[in-house]
Parts: sequence; structure tokens; C-alpha cells
Amino acid sequence: MPINDTDLIYLLNLPPEKAIEYFKSKGYIFSWNWTDVWESAHAKAFTVAKVMRMDILQDIREMIEKALEEGITLQEFRKELEPKLRAKGWWGYKFVSYPDGRVEKILEGSPWRLKTIYRTNMQTAYMAGRYKEHMENIDDRPYWQYVAVLDSKTRPAHRLLNGKVFRYDDPFWNTHYPPLGFNCRCRVRALSKDDIKKKNITPEKSDGNISYENVLISKKTGEVAQTAVYKDPVTGNKIPADPGWSYNPGKSAWFPDLDNYPYEIAKKWIEGGLTGPDFKAFFEEKIKGNFPVAVLDEEYRKAIKAKTQVVYLSAETLKKNKINHPEITLEEYIKLSWIVSEAKIIIEKEGQFLVFIKQDGKYYFSVVKTTKDRNELYITSFRYTNLNDIKSEMKKGKVIRNEL
Repeated sequence: MPINDTDLIYLLNLPPEKAIEYFKSKGYIFSWNWTDVWESAHAKAFTVAKVMRMDILQDIREMIEKALEEGITLQEFRKELEPKLRAKGWWGYKFVSYPDGRVEKILEGSPWRLKTIYRTNMQTAYMAGRYKEHMENIDDRPYWQYVAVLDSKTRPAHRLLNGKVFRYDDPFWNTHYPPLGFNCRCRVRALSKDDIKKKNITPEKSDGNISYENVLISKKTGEVAQTAVYKDPVTGNKIPADPGWSYNPGKSAWFPDLDNYPYEIAKKWIEGGLTGPDFKAFFEEKIKGNFPVAVLDEEYRKAIKAKTQVVYLSAETLKKNKINHPEITLEEYIKLSWIVSEAKIIIEKEGQFLVFIKQDGKYYFSVVKTTKDRNELYITSFRYTNLNDIKSEMKKGKVIRNEL
């Protein structure tokens, strides 16, 4: 059956605190179409398509927060919000004229749109909260199971995923953590090793079975975009997320504090993030902020006197580096975790650390800079180099490691 008017808090069986925390952490973005703010950017910012006034966007956001905090139903949500939107003129069909002479009939507020806004934001907030809760318990429950509702309203693709189990750090969860579309009611159940044994479950691995395919997102404009597709290795079924939904709202909104995790776990988490859609979107400058790209073991940290094990790449540095070194591909940026953490040569020079490594006949060079208090590490440059440059830098700085 479809989601009824009972609050999604009860449906998802999750204390609301983390969902509220997630929702309140969002900023604001104006967008004409929902797809203007693509995938994981929705986890960072609140937007409603065709709302171009801050006061209206704030009215809608405040009602979502109230729904989360007070557990109000869809009917209550509509009853309180609709009069405000009508009073401000954001209701019903309107004709919009464009500079090129086109005229388009658009729908602003409506009962259908309010239902979609309510359910999408409530479900996404709760699933992001559930993700954070599960991540805090991975030592005891490291396996996650996809759970679909299995009724007449369930999408065929979501039905095919029901019961599948992957480890929490499997790339599958980067692209297929619910919700996988508007009004998706799927969820994730965390399982312990004992649960796996008792239920005779064999966890799957998605390695090599996730790809991206172009899908039509607007019949009117012919616009296409990529969405993630999981291919079941046993049945051969291709299982896509809906366009614009192949991302993990919880992971996109909350990077866990990786300094609180053992090196190996933090390293796997970062490697999973680099190979997932979030880093691709970050590389394409669709996501701002800092992205964790490497983690250092204890010996490495001591060698450079760092108080953190996590190395970040900022959106600003990435943008500059792409301009200065356009030859570096996305695939090579994905290697940053390996390049930095497994560096064969480390040179301290003018408060920065130059790291070098060789692969397939290429020498890679990156600069890692610490903040004055040594509490943060950032990539400030990434490019190709050559042996002569490496030898020259070794003469100018202090060699901390030389295993090349």
C-alpha cells in the first residue's frame, strides 16, 4: 500500500533526532527544475523546483522541520502550508515568458506537489539519519540488507533488490542506498555477523557490476543524464536508481569523523567514496567543500608530525588544479588515496610535504600541506613529474622517506 497519513517516523521506526539534525544542516539553493540540483547536492541544500523567492522556500522548509520535530501528518502539513503559499501567489498553473519568446505553462503549488515535497524530504531525512546511525554501529553490525515494502506499489527494480546484503563499505551503497526515487519507501536493515550465520545469508559484492547509463530526464527538452545501474551477477537483471537518485543522502551529507576509525576502515571508506558518484560530482564541480581523498597510517603521521590521519582536497584547489593541469583525469584523481598514502618519497619543504610515486612508467607528484596546529591536512597540488625534478627537490628539502 502507499505511504498513508501516519507520520513517517513510525513507518521507518527511527528516532527523529538524527533526521532533524540532517535536515537542519542543509543550506538553500534556488532551482527551476528538480534536476538542476543534481543528486548528492540535494543532501547539502534544500530546494523546491520553481521556487525562486527566499520567503516561500523558507515557509516550505520550516514546515518540513515542523513535520520532523512534531510528527505532523501530510494532511496537517498541507492544511497549514497551503494558505501561506496561496497568499503569496505560489499556487496553481502560471504562464512564464522567456527572453527567447517561448511561453511555458508551469505548475507551482498544488496538493500533488505538497505531497511529493513532504514525502521526499521526510523519507530522505530519515534515511540519512538511519545511515548515520548505522555507520556509528558498524563494529557490531557491518552488514546491511536492502528492504523493500513488497506490495502493489513497489517498483519492479526495488523489488529485485529486496533482501540483498552487502557490507557497509561495498560500493553498492554509494549508488543504491534508499530512497532510490520519489516516494520510494525502501529502507536498510543492519545485520551482525551472527545474524548472517543464523539466517544463512551470503553477502554479495558489487565489484564490477555497477555502471552508468544515459537516461532521458525531460521529454520536453530531450535532456539526458547518467544514472547508476547495478547488474545482478546471478540473474543478469539490471537494476537502476531513478534519474537523479543514484547517490547516498546520508553519506553525501555526513562524512563520518574518520579520525575516530581505525586506519584500515577509514582507508576503505575513502576508497569507496572516491570510486562512487559523489567524487565524480565533486570532480565535475557540482559539490563544494572538502572531500577526503587519503588516510595516513600511524608511522606516516608521526613522520610528518600530523595530528590527523585524513587528507582532504578542497573544491577550490581542485578547480585551480584542473586549470593548471588539465591532463590529469578523473581516474587519476581517484588514485590520490594510493598516491598519498603509499608515497615512496616524502620530502619536507617550507612547511609542506612533497610526495612522489611511480606507476606504469609515470611519476606522480602531490603536495600535502598541514595547518599550523597540525590538525588538518590538505592537498594543494597534483600533477605528473619526472625523475630529474624529484632529484632536484630532494636536494632542496628534507627527505623523510626514500623507497623509490
